[in-house]
Amino acid sequence: MKLRAIFSVCAVILLAVSCHKAPAPNPKPTTPPAKPKPAAKTVTESPLENSQINENALGSNSFSGKSVDDLNREETLQDVYFDFDKSALTSSTRDELAKHAEWLNQHPSVKIVIEGHCDERGTEQYNMALGDRRATSVKNYLISLGILSTRMRTISYGELRPKVQGHGEWAWSQNRRCHFVIVEK
Repeated sequence: MKLRAIFSVCAVILLAVSCHKAPAPNPKPTTPPAKPKPAAKTVTESPLENSQINENALGSNSFSGKSVDDLNREETLQDVYFDFDKSALTSSTRDELAKHAEWLNQHPSVKIVIEGHCDERGTEQYNMALGDRRATSVKNYLISLGILSTRMRTISYGELRPKVQGHGEWAWSQNRRCHFVIVEK
């Protein structure tokens, strides 16, 4: 019975993801409002002056010759993690997201999907909702850093796609995350 429920949820998610691909042409006409980018850049540059950013990931030369799959394999945008049963951003999560915003501002054509994930504790329904809150929290913070909402989508996988298999605190802490997938370069 649980497999049927998991299959049903996966089918719905797959259908939802498939449906989101059709509206992709709509954001292209809205690219002219990209003029606010310089203002957003100056806002995000000041907190990042002293932070250490992976130069390989940020360099334009490393970006131009790579496919979307290459960028995702290299985890150009690192996962961010959450406390148990929380969707609030910690200070370290905000610091990491500031680095993501800097990279996204340097690559304005990139579009991403923000995946919300949970550990195995809690019901499937609760974890799907929690994963959604986590992904939405990350998206809203990136918007506050100047990233256009049209460049980001969110999806929740709840507990369905664990990063680490296991039933202990370390495994659970690795599964309470938002994962970033670059879908367009």
